Amino acid sequence: METGNEAVSSITQQYFAEPHKQWRVADLEQRLIAGGCAPQDAAQQASLAYDGYFGQQLKKKGTKTLIFLGLAALFLVRILLMADKLGNVSQLSVFLALTAYTLVQGLIWCIQLFQLKEEISSFRDLRKL
Repeated sequence: METGNEAVSSITQQYFAEPHKQWRVADLEQRLIAGGCAPQDAAQQASLAYDGYFGQQLKKKGTKTLIFLGLAALFLVRILLMADKLGNVSQLSVFLALTAYTLVQGLIWCIQLFQLKEEISSFRDLRKL
C-alpha cells in the first residue's frame, strides 16, 4: 500500500507523462482529490508540482526561445545588410523565410510559457495559496 507522499508522487508523475492539449492545475488537483488527498492539501501539492514543471519547461523552452529569437535577430541584421545589393534576391528570400520561421517559433514558445505561468498564478489566486 502506498503512503500519502508516494500516492501524490505517482499521480503527479502519471499526470505529467500524459499528453495534454492545455495544461490545467485544477485537473491535477482533482486527480489528487480522487486519489485520497484532502482538498487543501491537493491544491497545495498541485501548485508545487506545476511549479516544478514550469521550471523544467522554462529551462527547456526558455533556452530554445532565446536561441530562436537571437537567430531571428541575426537573420534580420543579415537581411538589412543584404538589402542594398539587388543581385542577392534568392539569398534575401531564404533569409526572410528563416527569419519568419525562427521569429514565429520563438514567439509561440514564449506564449506557451507565459500561458503556463498565468495558469499557475490564476490557480493560486483562486485558491488563495
